[in-house]
Amino acid sequence: MADLSVGAEEGDAVQVAVRMRVFNQREKTACADRIVRMEVLDKGSKTFIKDPDTGEERDFKYDYSFQSHSETEQGIGAYATQETVMQTLGIPVLNAALEGRNISLFAYGQTGAGKSFSMLGKVGVPELEGIIPRSCREIFRRIDNETNPLITQTVDIQVVEIYCEQINDLLADRKVWPAQGHKARLTAKFGYVVDTITKPCFNFDDINSAMEFADKNRSVGSHALNPESSRAHTIYQINYAKITKNENGKVVETVTAKLNLIDLAGSERTDSAGTSGQMLKEGNAINLSLTALGGCIKALSENKKPNFRDSKLTLLLQASMTNGKVIMIAALSPASICYAETLSTLKFADRIKQVKIKCGKNVSADPVAELKKAMEAMRLQMQQEIDRLREGGASLEGAEKTAQMKEMEVRMKEQKEAEAAMRADLQKKLTELQEGSEGRRARANGINQNWSKAFQGLSAAGADEKAPHFVNLNEDPRLAETLVYPFPQGQTTTIGRSNPGNPPVLEFNGMGMIKDHCGVEHTEDGEVFLIPQNDSRTFLNGKKISEKTKLVHQMRVWLGNNYAFRFNFPGKEDEGEGKEENPDYIFASEEMAEANSAAILASSGSAQSDLPPELNVKLAESLQKVQQATMIVSDLNKDITFAPKIYKNRFTGEDDVAVYVRIGVNELLWRWDKFTTRLIEMSNAWQGWQQSGELPKFEPDQDPFDDTEHQLIGEADVWLQSLANMIELQADTGILTPFGHVEGKINVEINPCDKNGDPGPWDDDSELDPFVDKPEELLDTDIQFVVKVNHMVLEVNLAHGSGCKYEKTFVRYKFNMGDEEEEWHSTVQDESGTFTPKYHFEKKHKVHVDQHILKHITLGRIVFQVWGKLAKNIRPPVRPDPSTKRNELEAIQKEIDRKKKLLLCPHCDKDLVQVSE
Repeated sequence: MADLSVGAEEGDAVQVAVRMRVFNQREKTACADRIVRMEVLDKGSKTFIKDPDTGEERDFKYDYSFQSHSETEQGIGAYATQETVMQTLGIPVLNAALEGRNISLFAYGQTGAGKSFSMLGKVGVPELEGIIPRSCREIFRRIDNETNPLITQTVDIQVVEIYCEQINDLLADRKVWPAQGHKARLTAKFGYVVDTITKPCFNFDDINSAMEFADKNRSVGSHALNPESSRAHTIYQINYAKITKNENGKVVETVTAKLNLIDLAGSERTDSAGTSGQMLKEGNAINLSLTALGGCIKALSENKKPNFRDSKLTLLLQASMTNGKVIMIAALSPASICYAETLSTLKFADRIKQVKIKCGKNVSADPVAELKKAMEAMRLQMQQEIDRLREGGASLEGAEKTAQMKEMEVRMKEQKEAEAAMRADLQKKLTELQEGSEGRRARANGINQNWSKAFQGLSAAGADEKAPHFVNLNEDPRLAETLVYPFPQGQTTTIGRSNPGNPPVLEFNGMGMIKDHCGVEHTEDGEVFLIPQNDSRTFLNGKKISEKTKLVHQMRVWLGNNYAFRFNFPGKEDEGEGKEENPDYIFASEEMAEANSAAILASSGSAQSDLPPELNVKLAESLQKVQQATMIVSDLNKDITFAPKIYKNRFTGEDDVAVYVRIGVNELLWRWDKFTTRLIEMSNAWQGWQQSGELPKFEPDQDPFDDTEHQLIGEADVWLQSLANMIELQADTGILTPFGHVEGKINVEINPCDKNGDPGPWDDDSELDPFVDKPEELLDTDIQFVVKVNHMVLEVNLAHGSGCKYEKTFVRYKFNMGDEEEEWHSTVQDESGTFTPKYHFEKKHKVHVDQHILKHITLGRIVFQVWGKLAKNIRPPVRPDPSTKRNELEAIQKEIDRKKKLLLCPHCDKDLVQVSE
């Protein structure tokens, strides 16, 4: 296996490990097959993945392959426990950090692949602890074993999350988070850092309590915002320092290291064929961080300069990715239903292992002098960059000169801010050196006091709570059951939104919650009741309740749209539902969807028994998310309607879930990945409205409630049999939407070329005519052909008036959609906005015919994708601010009340009409 020892040479390659987990409940329900196996080699390892459709197996070589799927199954690799992973990866990494090397340990993979399990493990079960808690235990074990009184060692921890390009401090009370998150700033020695809470830790319990607080913060956030908030990157940064003094008390050596443990958000694979119904926006915050990380890794692997400024994630990791050891654990699902995502993860891991990063030690005799030296070097570097821009701008003109000047202004502003920050860093370093143990303990105690006030209504006993209580359910196992809400006997615990006039005991301000939402009564005789109020969204075991209902052990409770709980009744488990295992989030969410799924299936013409299990799971998920989107547009007064639909994918022939969307008069169908991406952006807008009370405003083309981006209009299939015989083809082919509707016709040509590269025409007896009787004659030869995209005719829809539904259309294609390396070939964008756009596109291709290409031109097709934007004249009009309408209604009500008073008797306050009668 690869060596991770401290003495490894500088410029080491990134170490890559992959880990296969057990099947989760969804995969078991879907009756998925295992498609991944592993093999340990004399040097390194191999991971194999089998295509569930063709049976073809591919292999990838990595430093480590951990098989944590089955202890008993033979032929899939040796079983790896959490301790196996720690000894193989964790200990060498820890040794490197304690020697003064910066470390970055990534966990990468799709949502639910097991990233958090490898990094953090299961709370409260020592044998299932992950690399992070095990490494922390080992650090303090070694500190405790140090006997030299001249050596002082300190450990601090920071925990931040990056969600939608916003940096949040998970060690701070959410109530004091900056509205736009924390800003990263440049330092002389450690690159970009963020000034969040840094908690001094004196033992493992200190660091463990910090991680527990961070988990609670994440759990509360996923409830208050939306389930998608689990798609955040979490960075656990452990700062280590060892100071050695001589007998006279003078510092002779300082060793420092930053151990970054990064739990990346789910790396869901977008459709490589581009049929997802959207073009991912470059600035899309949901996809930006992982895309930027991939771009930096690619640049590093090619010895190019990466652009770490592309995202907040890469900005914070710049120092570690350019000077330090980098290790990545790629988490895999072995299930056949996750083949595409698992293959994508393996390919990403294969790319990152090509990156080489030098790794120096952070060892210094005088840290203050070294910091001053680094500050001066940084100042000179920034000045050189400004001088370069100034010199380059002197020879430019017009728009280029303006752009160069703007960039120079940005750099000068950054230089000014950096110089101020460097002075602050120097002062901070001096303060830290003088702080001492007592000062660190005082700072830690202050943080602990703030934590004690952070979470309203939570049990101090946590999982050991003896009173009947709610525990939170979460799709992320790490965040599940981290919040415990007890119900004291003889009291009714009120639950609802913030209400200054009548504050609830438990304040939940998430989506779908209202004031005086419900209450939980714990009677003197020991019974517990759930009491819904004001027709609130209060669900028990998947069904909405409207009257006082008794709670028993293991019941599931949903409040609003996102608050999922299980009711626990310690001491009365025997009177509960009697389930062998406590119901989890998946159980509760599927239960919630069950009552509504029949109506959707009926509207789609499907029967529940006809659907594969994995589709039932996605349908259950879609119901909750569509309800969430509906609440958002209602709160923000948007004229949009959503409804889940089942459609048949025309490529695979299988049923899938999409979302019907009506924006104003326009009806659309959004594929699932497009809808979920938009939902996250909508949720962020809703959260901003909650905080400020003002309707969100968006930059052009950034409004998630208005579909202004290019979207897939449809696709036209042109079969290649004629090219297999080298015959010209001109076709008017129907354009089908991904949902099977005809949207128009496109005129294309595929014309073969002769040996001179000319497309003809040729005389009947010409030797240049490339025609062949049998396609096999082309095997092991090079062929050339020309693809033309001439024009298109779109369907007329009277619902959209006399104008065309789409504008700014273009057509793109690949000769072979199965070739991931092939670039898209695109026409120019048509600006006419008519029903008959013209493209006059022509592209010559040259390919070598092997068995694969021969099969493609004999049986395959070229898929021409038609993209366009919705025409402005059919987009929804801007609706008035609901607050204006509210003010008008209040004014009318006041006038009505005033006139009613005129009808009251001044002596008895009775209606004058009643008095006269």
